[in-house]
Amino acid sequence: MANDVDLRQFLEQREELIVRKREELKRELEELRHVRASLESGRHMLARNEHREKLTIKEMIRAVLEQNPTGGTSDQIVSWISQTFDNEVARSSLSPQLSRLKSEGEVDLDDELGKWRLRYHSSGKNLAQKMRERDEEVHREHLRTIGRIGGQY
Repeated sequence: MANDVDLRQFLEQREELIVRKREELKRELEELRHVRASLESGRHMLARNEHREKLTIKEMIRAVLEQNPTGGTSDQIVSWISQTFDNEVARSSLSPQLSRLKSEGEVDLDDELGKWRLRYHSSGKNLAQKMRERDEEVHREHLRTIGRIGGQY
């Protein structure tokens, strides 16, 4: 009879241990899936950054003028593109694109001030700001994930 009690107690303890381990493994699996999703998101972010490098000069002009609704001179636009997209655009390459955008009705030139402005400025956030915010959020999520993993091991 004592052997039956010992065996029953052993089986109950073993079952509790297995259930606890199963819960731990489920949490670990959930965390692994979360990390994998974050990594995929990071790859997506890298793809977005690569896409950024492939933006046309006209797209970059639109983005920086969207960010600067009062407009800017050609030199300012070159500087903004460099700061925003980490892309050096020669003024000699910028001028023809500004002329095309003007002929397409997308920008206007204030001859007195020498400033280019978008003809129709959106009321929402600009493209460059949206891209920066998405990149920052992905970065914050990676840091949170790394912090959670580091705390477990």
